[in-house]
Amino acid sequence: MANTELGSEKAPAPGEGEENQKQGLPSGEQNSQDAFAGSREKESGAKVRGEDLKENLPPPKQPRPASRGASWACPDGTFVKLVLQSGTGLDKPKEGSFCQVFIEADPGGPLSYPAHRWAEVELGGGDGEWDGVIDCCLETMLAGEQAEIQLTGGGRMTVQLASFTEAKDSWEMNASEKWDLVLGNKERGSELYRAGDIGAAARRYAKALRLLVVAAPPPDYDQIKAELHANLAACQLRLRQPANAACNCTKTLALQPANTKALFRRGLACDAMNDLEGAAQDLKGVLQVEPGNRAARRELERVTERIRARDAKLARAM
Repeated sequence: MANTELGSEKAPAPGEGEENQKQGLPSGEQNSQDAFAGSREKESGAKVRGEDLKENLPPPKQPRPASRGASWACPDGTFVKLVLQSGTGLDKPKEGSFCQVFIEADPGGPLSYPAHRWAEVELGGGDGEWDGVIDCCLETMLAGEQAEIQLTGGGRMTVQLASFTEAKDSWEMNASEKWDLVLGNKERGSELYRAGDIGAAARRYAKALRLLVVAAPPPDYDQIKAELHANLAACQLRLRQPANAACNCTKTLALQPANTKALFRRGLACDAMNDLEGAAQDLKGVLQVEPGNRAARRELERVTERIRARDAKLARAM
């Protein structure tokens, strides 16, 4: 029996016992250590391969050209752009770039840019409402790109950009160039207002105010800024945006407290928002500066009558 039990034990492979004896380890422990070492080598190799793959990836914030089927939503929520054909290169049009474009739009829309044919347009040169949408879209496009514009308020347009000229960023312009842009948009806004195109005039005044932020202030900076806010408020009143109009009048009055145009327009805006006391206060302020202002007196009488009617109605209800 003893001989049978001894014979059933597995004999060590040639050299295995000697190696284990040299290291002072039993054969089982040696096998475990070999397996652990192999696992470490495998993990190390996987880590190296992972680092190699990581190095081949582009940086996470590196801009990539828009690919076919990609979409982009305009930050102001007016439209969504869908890329139909990818463009090439890295540069994109800027304000003042002359662009070779093919625009397709629904007939009768507020678009002054040429449509349904190849044409050259100056980015920022259009006055139509849809012109501004085209401008925003072009600023995101590469040469050769074709995109579909889905308007939030309804309607679709497609625009294809063949090529464009280089233009300066605002930080590349000198002080006189920036100031010329401000005055040019202000004058264009006044022309459009007199022509009755109130929406286009408002966009020009708003654009001039944005450019004014980066323009070096000349001696009449406050005067121009106050006029722009007051003019924009006049447009917003006619566009039935009394809250925005009141805000712009307040900005004018912060620069020129005795500006009667801003006081009068804010009074009208307050009246439209049913802030009758605020309207009366602003209209009285106009009359303090200009006692002979008949428009302000007429509006004050009307607002005062509205206050009386309101108070009488509340008294009857109580």
